[in-house]
Amino acid sequence: MKSKVKASSIVLIGLLFTYFSCKKIDTTEIGGDLIPAVDNVHTFDTVLDVITDNQFLDDSARILRAELHALGVIDDDLSFGKTKGQIYFTPAPEGWGTHPFPKKDSTLIIDSVVLALSYSGVYGDTNAVEQFEVYEMDRDALFYNNIYGYRTDTADVFVEPGLLGSKLVNFTTLNDSVFDKRKRDTVKTTNQLRIQLDKTLANRFIGYDTANAYKSDSLFRTYFKGLAVRVNEGASTKRTGLAYFNLAGDNTRLLFYYRVQNGSAITDTLVASFGFSAINFANSNTIRRTLAPEANTYLTNGLPADDKLFIAASPGTMATIRIPGLKGLPNAIIHRAELSFNVVPTTQDALYTPPGQLFLDASDTANKRIITIPYDFNYANDFATLVGGKVSNGVYRFNLARYVQSVVTRKESDYTLRLSAPWRTNASQVSGTSVVTPYPPASKTGLQINNPIAAGRVVLYGGNNADATKKAKLRIIYTKI
Repeated sequence: MKSKVKASSIVLIGLLFTYFSCKKIDTTEIGGDLIPAVDNVHTFDTVLDVITDNQFLDDSARILRAELHALGVIDDDLSFGKTKGQIYFTPAPEGWGTHPFPKKDSTLIIDSVVLALSYSGVYGDTNAVEQFEVYEMDRDALFYNNIYGYRTDTADVFVEPGLLGSKLVNFTTLNDSVFDKRKRDTVKTTNQLRIQLDKTLANRFIGYDTANAYKSDSLFRTYFKGLAVRVNEGASTKRTGLAYFNLAGDNTRLLFYYRVQNGSAITDTLVASFGFSAINFANSNTIRRTLAPEANTYLTNGLPADDKLFIAASPGTMATIRIPGLKGLPNAIIHRAELSFNVVPTTQDALYTPPGQLFLDASDTANKRIITIPYDFNYANDFATLVGGKVSNGVYRFNLARYVQSVVTRKESDYTLRLSAPWRTNASQVSGTSVVTPYPPASKTGLQINNPIAAGRVVLYGGNNADATKKAKLRIIYTKI
């Protein structure tokens, strides 16, 4: 027995000597690790087929109060179809117990009511021309503060009859300078969408009192549930983009411009401002997707293997990946295990760009949970650098060396993997008996992966694509033990 142990030790030392004395090395594109040259004597290179299948992503994406909200519609994406975003929120006074119109007992002349939204950017066509419309939410609607945000698949909120205001918006003007007249000053600002609303809204707000609506936040919401900002598809002349707005930004306000009249004289020019304060969590961003015919066919064909993958950012789609040959690998030192996906070019890639980050996790069916890739992913580390998921030269790559090592050496579970472009993830990170999830509140909402919501889509070559040079695959470089 001692001689066998000694012989095994000599072989292992010899392998390690060969590994470290190799002059030729290979460099991974993920993590910058040094890989010994494949000589087919000690170090080998093999490629495993993967089985890929398109699936709908069971997405629980939530938009928090200070995150960008999508507004608009894309209906000409030939590969992915239609995406539509609408916003609901409750602007409110800056405080309670005081009237926001300080001279309400004088004669007030309402000049205008304006909803101003803090603009941040566009996904899609910056030349889009879309009509945005503002309604008051139904006062009986079940719409309240939600610190974790409403899900994007939440039902659209009912609204009161009657349009408060609308504007046909050319997206190229959203970052133009606008002028806000306050008292004797004119303030120049940028990145603000301004929509004029019906002035009768001001009369209601002036009529409220500190004994009722302005006494507390909860009482105010019984009088005014909030505003719905929607896109009118029929009145939009170029439905090719989503505009993003920050409700918590300084430029987001419900503004009431008015003059104070005493007798025949105008004694003051004022503005009452209702914002979206740090303690206001009444916001919702509904996102609806309708897939294009080809994408829908792939998602609903019922086949276990697809030659193309359609990955839309949250709330979107995903692909499952199975690697049947993984269990058949010999016990070895795994130097590289790189799962790669080539991009299938589409005619609109320049307009509707791919997601900033694809994400890979695993389905732990035995424990009925989604987990991060064992041993390779760590919430405390830079997973995009260590694990991968960003596109380079038309290829998405993922480093699964430690996970593959656990399968071939310790005979641990070989999971079905999931590829997606999530808004967030709250997959469990499992290490032995330890289970780690993102820290609160991310434990509820998830760790940020892509931003903003609904931005990005990409078509990839699947595992059984006829093009052997492009199809999805797992490349492994290993040294036999």
